[in-house]
Amino acid sequence: MITAVREGFDVFECLKCHHKWEHSGGVSEQKFGKRKKPIKKIVALLLIITVLGAVLWNGPLILSTFQKITGSQSPIQTCEELRNYALFLINTDRAAHGVQNLSLSEVDSAQRHADDMLKYDFFSHWDTNGYKPYMRYTLAGGQGAVAENIAAVTQGAPSDVKQALKTLEWNMMNDDAEWNWGHRDNILNAFHNKVSIGVSYGNDQVYFVQDFVNEYVRWTAFSVTQNEVALIGSLSKQMSLSQVNIFYDSPPSTLTKDQLEKSPYNGAYTQGTFVGMVVPSGYESTEGITINADTWSQSGLTFQVRFNPTPVFNTHGKGVYTLYLQSSGQASLTSYSIWND
Repeated sequence: MITAVREGFDVFECLKCHHKWEHSGGVSEQKFGKRKKPIKKIVALLLIITVLGAVLWNGPLILSTFQKITGSQSPIQTCEELRNYALFLINTDRAAHGVQNLSLSEVDSAQRHADDMLKYDFFSHWDTNGYKPYMRYTLAGGQGAVAENIAAVTQGAPSDVKQALKTLEWNMMNDDAEWNWGHRDNILNAFHNKVSIGVSYGNDQVYFVQDFVNEYVRWTAFSVTQNEVALIGSLSKQMSLSQVNIFYDSPPSTLTKDQLEKSPYNGAYTQGTFVGMVVPSGYESTEGITINADTWSQSGLTFQVRFNPTPVFNTHGKGVYTLYLQSSGQASLTSYSIWND
């Protein structure tokens, strides 16, 4: 959850000073002259109070004017502003390299993970439930394919969250050699067309999550039962479907902050263990098991794939099996996780 920091003004309580005057009879010129000094002090005090009141009353306008002159900005107040600014940073980097702009995904998997990291004070592609990015994306309702970047300022974060996001984006683009430029490659992947963005800040920390998405299918049916998986839909651009790659992860378990700070949870994540492929009749997987689809048809942009997943579940038993529907160019159209309990 993003905690909004509201900057305001201190309220000063002005105490009036009451002067006691002693009068000893008639008023001489000298005594009259002495009585003028307190009056001047009262007038001066009232003037100060008036000016101070005007400053306090017009404080927001004065602050706004000062910020425009100096170019400074106060912390962003809303999630929407943060996500839109982060999207602007991403699209600016993509445009500089001739790559199409992304739009925001409706799936909130990235925000859920950013909130979780802030709440439990950890930094990892895994979460406290032991879920990986594609599992979270599926649970959040995603039906495309996802690839995640995460970045964070875990202490001493600047009060201007936009500045922190700008620095983190720059680091992923220009100082990513330690991670073999994987974050940069993800940002510039031309096949991505959407991104789920999560930003959470507070407690001197800023967490930034980018879930890049390939979303090219309008689904007519996406159903999974113990005996049949049905993938039916239409593509938004022309491409040929080639296979469904299947990977396995052991049943996720709860992870503590200490565990998440150690290997393998403090590094890059993988798709899990390769199980095999679902392919059209007459084709065979070069490794792992081969499942020939009961139905595999494509006419123009529309397609239909049906197969029995039982052989897949029999390979490793309980756990999470993730389906990657592939185009002929090896780009993933899904990263859909199935829990086999």
